[in-house]
Amino acid sequence: MLRGERGAVLPFVAIALTVVLGFAGMSIDVGFLEYRQQQQQNAADAAALGGAQALAHTSCTSPTAGYNAAITDAANNGYASQYVTVNTPPSSGPYANNACAVAVQITQAQRTFLSNLFHPGGMKETTQAVGTAVKTGPGCIYLLSMTQSSNLNGAHVVSPQCGIYINDSANFNSATVSALSIGYAGGAPNENGATFSVATPAPMLPVEDPCPEIVACEYLTNNPPSTTNCINYNGNGSSGPLAQGCYNNLNLNGANLTLAGLYVLNGSSNFNGAHLSGSGVTFYVTSSGTAPNFNGASISFTPPSTGNYPGVLYYQVPANSQSPNFNGTSSNLQGLIYAPTPTSVNFNGAGGGYLVLVFGAVNLNGSSTYDFATPPPNQSYIYRGALTQ
Repeated sequence: MLRGERGAVLPFVAIALTVVLGFAGMSIDVGFLEYRQQQQQNAADAAALGGAQALAHTSCTSPTAGYNAAITDAANNGYASQYVTVNTPPSSGPYANNACAVAVQITQAQRTFLSNLFHPGGMKETTQAVGTAVKTGPGCIYLLSMTQSSNLNGAHVVSPQCGIYINDSANFNSATVSALSIGYAGGAPNENGATFSVATPAPMLPVEDPCPEIVACEYLTNNPPSTTNCINYNGNGSSGPLAQGCYNNLNLNGANLTLAGLYVLNGSSNFNGAHLSGSGVTFYVTSSGTAPNFNGASISFTPPSTGNYPGVLYYQVPANSQSPNFNGTSSNLQGLIYAPTPTSVNFNGAGGGYLVLVFGAVNLNGSSTYDFATPPPNQSYIYRGALTQ
């Protein structure tokens, strides 16, 4: 090749190299933008989920809690508040005006390499996500004590649609358990002769008290019933209806009574050998109340479905560490039974509809079948945060 011809090729080589380098730079930019977009989407998802979980803890009553949690989660993932828009409830879309939803949008300019020559300020990326607090809480039994094991020796537990969460350990000797999940945070449980037809016990992190995620439980925590004008009543052997109200001392041994409404137990209470039934019933045990005994009783109760206490059958304030006894000759119970502090709640002979137990620890020993039933779709008592699809 002549010298002049050689020189004439150089501009074409330069142009070709520029094109090749341009494509290489563009591919780097595209890959980098995809990487940053995924990071930003993860941050939006985390913020929406964090906001939804905060709403769940307030039973969807505090949009401020959802907003603050979303902003905090976004910041923890590297996106300051000036790049984040949070609407709770969302202002548009399928979850518009839904008090249990939080919408998050993150918009930030992402600096590139070659493309930066044409977009000096970077290329804007916008990602968004929606989180909701939904009533699909997965638990039927919460055993919150970190130092006391529970006993389910020989028990037949049926909860195939919800789980058992144990913060310490448990004895399942010769038990038959059908549960969606079984978690323990303490030592490995004793399983000698036990049968697990759905899930087997597995390690987990400790669970928290679910009360803040249960609307009526949280309401009772923040709005305790009045204990003024409480009365003493000796109804041993009596029959008929029992008026709702506050009782300092309530004795119903051997009684045959129907109940309806709120019963505040502010002193001693005994129901040994009684036949008690009722719908729309809530028992509230104060810090000075004696945890009741239903030993040998025949009891059949359902909680309210409306009003301030929907789903709550029994609420014992956490400051009261006495152990209630539900050892009945026959029992048909539904609803939330909440006694989070006692470490030896006796709950033998329970059955009926959808049931959620929150105890420190429990004894379910014996051959009785404990059927926790299945909540209606999206009607668990317990809220949890979830991302929408």
